[in-house]
Amino acid sequence: MKRIGLLLCLVACSEYEFGSVNDGKGADDTSLVDSGSAGDSCPAADVTEIGVPVDESCEEVPEVGTFTPVLEWTQLSGQDAYTTPIVGQLTDDNGDGVIDDSDTPDVVVAGTSGGLFVVSGDGSGTHWTASGLGSEPSTPAIADLDGDGRAEVIASGSVGFRAYRGDTGAVYWTNNTSTTQNVCGGVAVYDLDGDGLPEVVQGKTVVNGQTGTTRWNGAYGAGSGYSSSYYASFGVAADIDVDGDLEVVVGNALYDANGNALWYNGQSDGFVAVGNFDNDDYGEIVVTTYPGMVRLQDHDGTVLWSGSYTGNTVGPPTVADFDNDGEAEIGVAGNGVYVVLDTDGTQLWSRSINDYSSGFTGSAVFDFEGDGEAEVVFADEQDVWVFDGATGAVKLQETTHSSATCSEYPAIADVDGDGEAEIIYTSSAYGSGAVNGVRAIGDADNSWRSGRPVWNQHSYDITNVLDSSGTLPATPNPNWLTYNNFRSGDLAAATGGVYSDAIPALGDVCTLDCDEGRLEVVVYVGNGGVAELPPGVPVSLYAKAGPVGYTLLETRYTSAPIFSGESEAGMLFLLDPADVPDGELKFVVDDDGLGSEAVSECDEDNNELIIFARCE
Repeated sequence: MKRIGLLLCLVACSEYEFGSVNDGKGADDTSLVDSGSAGDSCPAADVTEIGVPVDESCEEVPEVGTFTPVLEWTQLSGQDAYTTPIVGQLTDDNGDGVIDDSDTPDVVVAGTSGGLFVVSGDGSGTHWTASGLGSEPSTPAIADLDGDGRAEVIASGSVGFRAYRGDTGAVYWTNNTSTTQNVCGGVAVYDLDGDGLPEVVQGKTVVNGQTGTTRWNGAYGAGSGYSSSYYASFGVAADIDVDGDLEVVVGNALYDANGNALWYNGQSDGFVAVGNFDNDDYGEIVVTTYPGMVRLQDHDGTVLWSGSYTGNTVGPPTVADFDNDGEAEIGVAGNGVYVVLDTDGTQLWSRSINDYSSGFTGSAVFDFEGDGEAEVVFADEQDVWVFDGATGAVKLQETTHSSATCSEYPAIADVDGDGEAEIIYTSSAYGSGAVNGVRAIGDADNSWRSGRPVWNQHSYDITNVLDSSGTLPATPNPNWLTYNNFRSGDLAAATGGVYSDAIPALGDVCTLDCDEGRLEVVVYVGNGGVAELPPGVPVSLYAKAGPVGYTLLETRYTSAPIFSGESEAGMLFLLDPADVPDGELKFVVDDDGLGSEAVSECDEDNNELIIFARCE
């Protein structure tokens, strides 16, 4: 087994510490470090970033995949499913008592008549169903609401909000506040106040994630671009001003975590997406609104440009680098047309579509072949389309589809755990089309790039969720600082061949304050791979408990991207010596304490650091 970066540190409660430094070649060089005289207190911890060895084998030149799409499976035949399919881990498929990435992902969809369906991501069957959401419910969401490592399903419709246990379908809570914003939109989940307990967001309404009680309703917009009465609202939150706190984003206002309007710009409300279009650190807001208008707003609500492109209606916007020029563009659908707009609002291309029912469907973006060129995935009343991101050329027209359309779009995820992305879409009988259910499209040559096993809500933006069990970051890194996309997969990661590698490193251990009940440990998360390590990587610290087991002490998350050969600032853990009775600690990177990982690494076997820190 390859073991890079496994470091050992033996520390006694004396005036000396013994540190071990790994030279990246498998040999340990042990040196003696003077930590102070007996009776001293621990000095201020040094958490300065350090360098780490880089494994050049983490870069490979992959073969470009083919684009030979084929229908892999169909489920829910006879059921009208019409929302965006949501993907995550809900059930313990292998029976090991843990729900994690070793289980098959699951797909959640809602039907036009108010049903909710959870099917296995390999198409093998249905886990559970529920009913009673009301006609044309919103796209549901998957998130761990109570921190128990098991995700819940959160739905909304004309009857209000509902939360269900993801593994059984048992009702977790209900909120019967009925409002038109819950119809045909999308519910979302964020930890707005960073306390580790998520909130449910839709439009201008925020609901307590653990009880279902309404926390607040905003005074202005509800995130809807429909022509009247906040119908079809979406939950969107982001740290727009990069101050470390999430804001709820609607078309004409920005709310803080308590519902106070940070600004209101007097414009019409609209569907929103967030990205970076001017190269500062702040997020800009794309707004699409009736009648067919698209505008870009700065982080303070100032309108930067606007235009009409799609007729009277327009759907939720998608942000991605459509043409591989290094800049973000905007994709939107409306009545009979899909268009892609450049950073300044200039139309790059358009493609005729068939959507004259709702006229406000969405879209998703991914690089399936790993050739550096993005594809757009979209579904209208009759067909599922894949367009070339740069030109709009048709790469797929899948006719096994029909829909009255609402605000849905196909999701893109590794839904069956085979290491490759699939396109998952819903269908409902409409007009002359009699197709219904949910389907998955894969590649006949098994060559598509890998996708995450999670696409947990309509307003998916990669950094909003940490893993497939629905764990949410308390302080998510703004997507636009790393990926700069919205309702899109990770286009860079899809190229395959270049990998990051999260590795642990020891900074310092101080036992001088043991008598006062404090043991200090500084550890680092480094990147020994070639590609950038994204933010939000979970790390966990354990204490030895008994002859073989460990007890979880704390889980944290990296806060920023880590470049190749570098580390994030050291993490200082202040421990009670009583919690480390054997004097042995285990620090594990890319580990959320629940058995789930966040990133695919060059080497999955070098994530553990054993530290001996004994107070005597």
